[in-house]
Amino acid sequence: MISGLWDSLLDLLFPPLPECPFCGAHGSGVEVCRACHAVVDGYRLEAHCRICGRLPEKAVPVTSGGFYLCGECQRHGWPFVAARAPGPYEGVLKKAIHRFKYGGSRRLAAPLASLMAELLLSDALYADIDLVVPVPLSGNKLRQRGFNQAALLAKEIGVRLKIPVNGRALAKIMDTPSQTGLSRAAREINLINAFHVTDARYLQGKNILIVDDVFTTGSTMSSAAAAVKQAGAGQVFVITAATGRYS
Repeated sequence: MISGLWDSLLDLLFPPLPECPFCGAHGSGVEVCRACHAVVDGYRLEAHCRICGRLPEKAVPVTSGGFYLCGECQRHGWPFVAARAPGPYEGVLKKAIHRFKYGGSRRLAAPLASLMAELLLSDALYADIDLVVPVPLSGNKLRQRGFNQAALLAKEIGVRLKIPVNGRALAKIMDTPSQTGLSRAAREINLINAFHVTDARYLQGKNILIVDDVFTTGSTMSSAAAAVKQAGAGQVFVITAATGRYS
């Protein structure tokens, strides 16, 4: 205890230098440092599917606009128009999201959302969003974790884009087994009737942006987007802090 008080006193007398919220390098303490930002910028130069937004593990032929359509999106439709993310779930993004989601570092919502907002502002497809809606957690999961990471990201994005956020429009009405390691088909079975719109008046005729932390197979976003569409929403778009790669 004495050691803790001494450390606090030293911090008061000699405040520690601000650090990059991702890597810890000297920086503003809020903004992502140049090195980490350069990594994310590099991801944006890679090819990604124009619908699901995921990145391939190997090089693929792309159009002159830098887009292609992945095999899964050629075979299956989605209830959303498009999904995007600043980069894949690896490296600095994976470490930051893991600390944010499982380590309780809520302050990471701001820098992660900043990268997401930058991406949204650079994509004309996302120009007409009316409402931001986070993917909800079940009551049990929310009590266990203490916060909904998607809701924190959505709030920050709403502030940056000056778009209303409604964290109560969509509810998760049932606990679902862990999705880790499951195929898209198995995940979709887990999520049947998992989401419920609490009041369709919030959504009817509006273009909705659904927010979550990671897009893996897309099953969670597909289930949430389907519920929103069935409630009378206009177009539905997706943004996450990271997305997957696939072979």
